[in-house]
Amino acid sequence: IVSVGGFVSVPFLVPYCSSKFAALGLHKGFTKELSALGKDGIKTTCLCPYFVSTGLIENPQSRIIPVLKPEAVAKRLMDGILCNQKKIVMPSPVAMFSLMEIILPEHALVALDKILNIKFDVKKRE
Repeated sequence: IVSVGGFVSVPFLVPYCSSKFAALGLHKGFTKELSALGKDGIKTTCLCPYFVSTGLIENPQSRIIPVLKPEAVAKRLMDGILCNQKKIVMPSPVAMFSLMEIILPEHALVALDKILNIKFDVKKRE
């Protein structure tokens, strides 16, 4: 399980996003190695959900994108595995974030962040 944090960084979640970037890279590399070795019988599915209400992140919110329910994410993952889907991004339109990070200029990405208004309760470190 990667998360949208694997291709879009979020303030105050740097360690989390860094590990998810690494997990996405691992999945991509592993998938290519399996293909290069002709290991067609080994299948992988990479799940990249937006915020899921699991309690890991306290009170996640966005102006546009709803927080996902764990049951919906689990069902979508099982459907994806059964259909041999390589990558599942939830909700689907969020997949565009990866492309936007590459093609949009920095000022447009800043504007997009303001539109999305992603926020959550941050635990203060002592």
